[in-house]
Amino acid sequence: MFSLLLTDEGKELLKSVIREVVQEIMEKTTEVDSQKENFSTCVKPIEDKFLTRNEVSQKLKVSLVTLNNWQKNEILIPFKIGKRILYKLDDVEKAMLRQKVNSKI
Repeated sequence: MFSLLLTDEGKELLKSVIREVVQEIMEKTTEVDSQKENFSTCVKPIEDKFLTRNEVSQKLKVSLVTLNNWQKNEILIPFKIGKRILYKLDDVEKAMLRQKVNSKI
């Protein structure tokens, strides 16, 4: 085991060094906390709801082939996440409104 004997001057020096280190850590912690607050106000969490092709086809009462055609004609554009093809719920609802308007014309 290691033991160390300190003089009174050494103890005071050690205390002041520890105080400085603790103060620096506290300042850094405060700085990081304020940065986290700024970051959380700048970043908007993703709240979009996504639907699968089958869900969209049932909701719009169209076939999967029609969804393919709409994708080619850029009427309803899906997102590809990995191997999955998904549609934003907002986009689907807009397509439903367009479909209702077109059917009334």
